[in-house]
Amino acid sequence: MHGGKTPLAGVTHPTYKTGKYSRVLPSRLLERYEASLTDPELLALREEVAVLDARLTDLLSRVDTGESGQIWTLLRHANNDLRAAHRAGDTVNMAKCLAEIGELIDRGSADSLAWLEIIAVIEARRRVVETEHRRLVAMHDVLTTQEAMTLLAVVVNVVKENVKDVAALTAISGAITRLVARKDGEPAY
Repeated sequence: MHGGKTPLAGVTHPTYKTGKYSRVLPSRLLERYEASLTDPELLALREEVAVLDARLTDLLSRVDTGESGQIWTLLRHANNDLRAAHRAGDTVNMAKCLAEIGELIDRGSADSLAWLEIIAVIEARRRVVETEHRRLVAMHDVLTTQEAMTLLAVVVNVVKENVKDVAALTAISGAITRLVARKDGEPAY
């Protein structure tokens, strides 16, 4: 024998690893992976919501202040100028008009793409917030083992105080023992 009983071993040991991912992860990710395994807030999504909010703010600050309607008006004018220059055979003005049209298209396209990304980030944020809300509700609705055992002890004491029939107390005690000793998946009775 070497020094007595190990308090925790196997799956119950805090550093237990299944090897499912740790044996194939690159070394640069292994430390982060192992830290995540011990993170009590691993399933919390508040930080992800904050990242999405920061990204949304950044995207909104990049959106052109000119509305797409204004860009279309400018494009129409530039196109009219291009046609006039073409009719006049003015290649210098045609080149200027084409350059202006290209810039307006780029501006409108960037603005449009930014709005598409903003909408995608808002949707991603909505899904993450919804998931975090469900997680918080589920955590609130779940009894810990300690809370369940405390509740059971209180119920047992109430039964002992109020039931004086020894046969009834013995039957209740047996039923509670079977309930506590049952394995997962077995019916309560």
